[in-house]
Amino acid sequence: MRIRTRLLLLLITIAAVPTVATGLLAWRGAERALAESVDEQHRRTARAEAEHAATYVLSLATELDAALLHQDPTALGPAAAQEFLTRVFLRRDRIAQVGLFDAQAHLVASVFVDDPEAFARQEPQFRRHDTVTAQEVEDFQRRAAELLAQMPAGRTYTVSAPYLTAVRQRPAVVVAARTPESHGGGLAAELGLEELSQRLALGGESRERVFLLDAQGRLLLDGDMQRAHLREDFSAKLPETRGARQPGQSHYEEDGHTWLAAFSPVPELGWVAVVARPRETALAPLQALSRSTFEVLGLTLVGVLVLSPLLARALARPIARLAEGARELARGNLGHRITLKRRDELGDLAHAFNDMGQALELAHRELLGFNEQLAAQVEERTRELKQTQAQLSRSQRLAAMGDMAAGMAHEMNNPLAAILGNVQLMLMDLPEEDPSRRMLNTVHHQAQRIATIVRELQLLSERQQSGRSPVDLHRMLNRLLESRGPELTQVGVRVDRHFHSGEVRVLADTQALGDVFSRLLGNALNALKDRPERTLTLATHVVDDQLVRVEVRDTGRGIPREHLERIFNPFFTTKQQWTGKGLSLAICHRVIEDHGGSISLQSEQGVGTTVTLVLPTAPAQGSLV
Repeated sequence: MRIRTRLLLLLITIAAVPTVATGLLAWRGAERALAESVDEQHRRTARAEAEHAATYVLSLATELDAALLHQDPTALGPAAAQEFLTRVFLRRDRIAQVGLFDAQAHLVASVFVDDPEAFARQEPQFRRHDTVTAQEVEDFQRRAAELLAQMPAGRTYTVSAPYLTAVRQRPAVVVAARTPESHGGGLAAELGLEELSQRLALGGESRERVFLLDAQGRLLLDGDMQRAHLREDFSAKLPETRGARQPGQSHYEEDGHTWLAAFSPVPELGWVAVVARPRETALAPLQALSRSTFEVLGLTLVGVLVLSPLLARALARPIARLAEGARELARGNLGHRITLKRRDELGDLAHAFNDMGQALELAHRELLGFNEQLAAQVEERTRELKQTQAQLSRSQRLAAMGDMAAGMAHEMNNPLAAILGNVQLMLMDLPEEDPSRRMLNTVHHQAQRIATIVRELQLLSERQQSGRSPVDLHRMLNRLLESRGPELTQVGVRVDRHFHSGEVRVLADTQALGDVFSRLLGNALNALKDRPERTLTLATHVVDDQLVRVEVRDTGRGIPREHLERIFNPFFTTKQQWTGKGLSLAICHRVIEDHGGSISLQSEQGVGTTVTLVLPTAPAQGSLV
C-alpha cells in the first residue's frame, strides 16, 4: 500500500474516530448528567414536601404542648377554660375545632365555628377557620378521646392518621397534647389539610405529580382531591415506600406510561412524600440533545471525507522524505540531513529536523550521563516546591483568617459581656421555680459557648514573639502524658515513647507549645474512641543538631483523603460530634509557625493519623523549663 493511501486512511481515522468517540462520550456524559440532575431535582422536591408536611402538622403539636407547659387548663373554671381554648383556636388558621379533655378523656370544653358571621362578631380578631357541622363535632370528640387514651407513656403529643371529615369531606388530622400532670386528659385540635393539598397541586406543574402516602402505601393527599377521596393504593406500584425510613427512588407504570418517582419519609408522621413525572417528559431534553449531537457528527464526518484526500496528496511526498530521514536517525546516522526546498510548515519541519539531528549529535553523549541525575533532581525539587507552596498557601489563609478573627473577637466581646452580665443578673433575681429560668439558662450556656469560640479566635489571631526560653521537650511531653494519664487509662490507650537519646531543647513559649501538644493529644484520643486497637506513639528525632522533629501517631479512625487539604483551615472539623469550633489545628499551625517551625499531617482512613512538627533547637546556654 502506497504512503498516500496509508496517509489518507490515517487522516480519516485520526479525524473521524476521535470525533465520533468524543461525540458519543459527550452525549453519554450529558445523558448521565441530565439523569442525575432530574433525579436530584426530584429528591430535593420530595424532601422539601416531606419537611413542609411535617412542619405544617407538628408545629401545631408543638404549639399545643407549649400552651400546656405554661397553663394547666384542667385546673381552670369553665369561663377561663373556654377563654384559654379560644386563644388557642385563634392562634392559627386551618384549625377547625379545639377541645379540652379531662383525665378520663371526657370533653370539658370546646371551641368551633358553626356560624362564621356570629363568631366574627364575637371575636373581632377572627381569622380564616373551617366551618364544621354537629356530626363533625361529634366525630372529632370521639377521635380526640381515643387518641388521648391510646397515647403512649412518655409522649407529650401525638397525631392521628389523616381522614375525611364526616359531612364536608375535607382532609384533616387530630393533633393532641397531654397535660404534664394528666394520665389521660389533654388538649386536642382538628387541623385541616386543604392548604397542604393546595401546595401539592401547585408543586405538580408540567405534568409533575406530588402526593403523600401513608405507611401502607395508600394515597393520603393529592393536588386532585377526587383522587385523594378514592384513597388510591400505591403499595403494589411503589412497594419501596411502605414503611420507608430513608429517601429513595423508584418507578411505576400507569396509563401506559413509565413514571419516575422520588420519595422521602415525613418525619415523625409515618407518611411518605412522593414526586413523580413521566419518563418521556423528564428525559425530553436528552432526545433533542441526541438529535443535535448526531447531526453535528454527520456533518463532521462528511467534511473529513472530503478534505482528507486533498490533504493526503499534499503531504504524502514530503512526509515520505521525512520518514526516510527519521529511519536514518533511528539507524544511528546522526549526521544525516534532509534537503527539502519548501516555504511552508513542512519546509520548517525539515529545517527543524536537521537542527534536531545536529543537536542530538552534540548532546547525545551528555544526555546519557545526566539523565538519571536530572530525573532525581527534578523529582526532589518538585516535591520541595509543592510542600513550600502548600505551606505558603496555608500560612496566607491563616494570616487572613487571623486578621479577620481579631476584628471579630474585638467587636463581639463587648456585646457578649453585656449579654452574659444581664443574663446572670436576671438569673440571680428569678426564683428557682420560675419557668423562665430554663430559657435563661439556655441563653447563658449558649453565650458562654460563643465566648469560648471568641477566645479561640483570639488565639488564632495572636502573634507572640517574646517570652520564650529554652524548654526540655521530653520533660514537657512526659508531664502532659502524666496529666492525661487517668483519661488514657480509662479509654484503654497504650502509649509508646520513642524519644531521641539525650536532652532535646527548643526555644519556645512554654504555655503556647504545651497547648499545641495538648490539642494534638485531645484530637488523637477522640480518634481512638471505639477503635479495636488504641495505640498512641510519641517520637522525637534530632536533625543535624539544628532541628527537632516530633511525631504524634495514633491508630484511630483516620481522615478521608479529600479532607486532608482543608484540615488546617479554621472552622473545619472531621469529628463525628461537632463542637462548633474547628479551630484547634489552625491554632496549632499558627503557634508552630510563630516558633519558626512547620506542621504537617498524614492520614489514611481506617489506619490512623500522624502529625509531624519540626521546630528549631534552642542554643546550648540557658536554663531549662
